[in-house]
Amino acid sequence: MVKKIFWLLFFFGLNLHTVVGQCIDPLAISPGFPCPDPSYRPVCGCDQVTYRNDCDARYRNGVLTYTDGPCSGFEFDMIPNFVGDNDVMRFTFVQNTGRPATMYVLDYFGKLMIQRTLPASDNFAAPFIFDMPEVNSYRPGPYIVIVFNAAGAYRFKKFVKV
Repeated sequence: MVKKIFWLLFFFGLNLHTVVGQCIDPLAISPGFPCPDPSYRPVCGCDQVTYRNDCDARYRNGVLTYTDGPCSGFEFDMIPNFVGDNDVMRFTFVQNTGRPATMYVLDYFGKLMIQRTLPASDNFAAPFIFDMPEVNSYRPGPYIVIVFNAAGAYRFKKFVKV
C-alpha cells in the first residue's frame, strides 16, 4: 500500500511540476479556433510574443499566462490587410512608453503617401484608433506602414491595395 501511495504521489507531483513550469500547452493549440471578438487588444504571452488578444493567445496558440499590452511597449494593427475599392482600413495603435510616435505609409517604390503623428500614451487601456479611407485612392500594389516612436524603436507591417 505504501508503494502505491509513493508512486501515485511521485507521478502526480511530476505531472504538476511540468504543468506549472510550462508556458505553452501544445494540446490547447487550435489555430482555427473562432474567436468571437476580433478587436485588437494585444497581450504579451509568457513566451514574450505579442498576441492580438487574449482569445488568440489562449485558444489559438495555447499560451497559459499573459499580461495586458504588447511585449515591446508599443505595437499597431491594421484591418484589413487586403484593401479593396470600398474598404476602409482601421488603424489601431497601443503603447505605454509615454512618447509620441510617427506613422508613415510608403508605396512599393518608397514614395511617402501619408505621414501622421500619433499621440503619446502611457496606458494600454486607451488605444488610439482611426480609419484611413484615403487608401481607397491608392494604386493597386503593396504598401508598407512604419511606426517610429521618439526613442527610435520602430515596427512595420504590409498591406495590399487590390
